[in-house]
Amino acid sequence: MINSLFKQWSAFEKKQQAVLCSVVEWKGSVPRKDYPMMLVLEDGRILGTIGGGSMELKVTRRALEMIDKTGSQLLDFDMTGTDLDGDVGLCGGTLKVLIEPFSKEIETFLDNTMDQMTQNKRVMVQLSIDRQESESVERKIITSRKDIQASEPALVKRIQSLFENQKTGSFDHEGKHYLIWQPFTPPVIHIFGAGHVGQAVAELAHFNELEVAVYDDRMGLLTAARFPYAQRIPLSFPIIWEEFSGPDNDDFVLIASREHKHDRELLRGILNAQPAYVGLVSSARKWRYLAEGLLLDGVDPAAIEKVHAPVGMNIDAQTVPEIAISVLSEIIAEYRRIEA
Repeated sequence: MINSLFKQWSAFEKKQQAVLCSVVEWKGSVPRKDYPMMLVLEDGRILGTIGGGSMELKVTRRALEMIDKTGSQLLDFDMTGTDLDGDVGLCGGTLKVLIEPFSKEIETFLDNTMDQMTQNKRVMVQLSIDRQESESVERKIITSRKDIQASEPALVKRIQSLFENQKTGSFDHEGKHYLIWQPFTPPVIHIFGAGHVGQAVAELAHFNELEVAVYDDRMGLLTAARFPYAQRIPLSFPIIWEEFSGPDNDDFVLIASREHKHDRELLRGILNAQPAYVGLVSSARKWRYLAEGLLLDGVDPAAIEKVHAPVGMNIDAQTVPEIAISVLSEIIAEYRRIEA
C-alpha cells in the first residue's frame, strides 16, 4: 500500500501540494478494511484510493479545501443509511478519516517505514491522534518491544499485544485515538513464461499492485512493449540453478512455460526453493504425469502436494483474460489467507 502510493507520487515532479487522507478507524461494513491511504493533489488528481464512492468524493472535496492550510482534520463518516435517495452511504458501517497536508516530515516518515520493511520481518506503525486537537498527530515505527513506550502499563500492554501478534487495530485511550497497523506489501510474483497467459497475468498483477518478474528464453516475447511494468529476466534451458537467483520464501510463482519438459525442470528447482505459492498452468492429466515424474526425480512429495495445478480458481475460465482473473483470484486468496 505504501509502496504503490510512493511509486505513483514519485512519478510527479512533486511541485504540487498534496493532502494525505488515511482511514484510521472502521466498524461494520465499509469499502476497505486495510486502513488505506490516498493522496489528493492540488489539481484534483487522486493517487491511491480509500474505497471510492460518495465517501471518497466527500473526502476529496474536503482535502482540496485544505490544500493551502496547515493542521489536520479527523472526519467521521456514517454509512448506515437506509434511504436509497439519501446522501448517507448504505454499506452499513462507520469510519474515521484523517486528512492532513502531505508534509516533507510525513513523506520522510513513510519513506523510512519502507526502508524498515526491507530490513525487518516485523514492522508496525503507531499513529496517535488527539481527539480534541486533531492537529496533534504522532507517528512512530515499531520493530521491537523496546520501541513501545508509554506512561501507562495498560497502554503498553495493548500495543505490545498487537505488535507481538502482528495484528492491526485501532482504539481510544485517555482522549487519544490510536492506530497500530502493519504496513502490507503484496508478494512478488515470478512468472515463468512470457506467452499470452503470462502477459495477461503480469498486467493484472500490476493492476493489483504486485511486483512482477517475468522469465523466458524467447527474447522476442520478453520485451518492454509486452511487459512495461515487469522486471524482464532472460532464461536459458537447462537452468544452472547454482547461478540462478530465483524466488524467495515469501514470493509467489506461476509456471506457464511452452513445454512440459521446461515445466518439469522449473518445478524441480523452484520446489526446492520452497516459495510461498507455486501455480502451474496445465490440465489435470498433464499435472498427473508431471507429478509422477517429479516423484521419480526425488522431489519431496509434500512439496508436490502444495502445487496449485491446474492453477486458478474454478470459474470455468475459457479465454486468456478469464484464465488470468482465475489465477490472480487464487493468488489473492492465498496471500490474504482466505479459504478459496
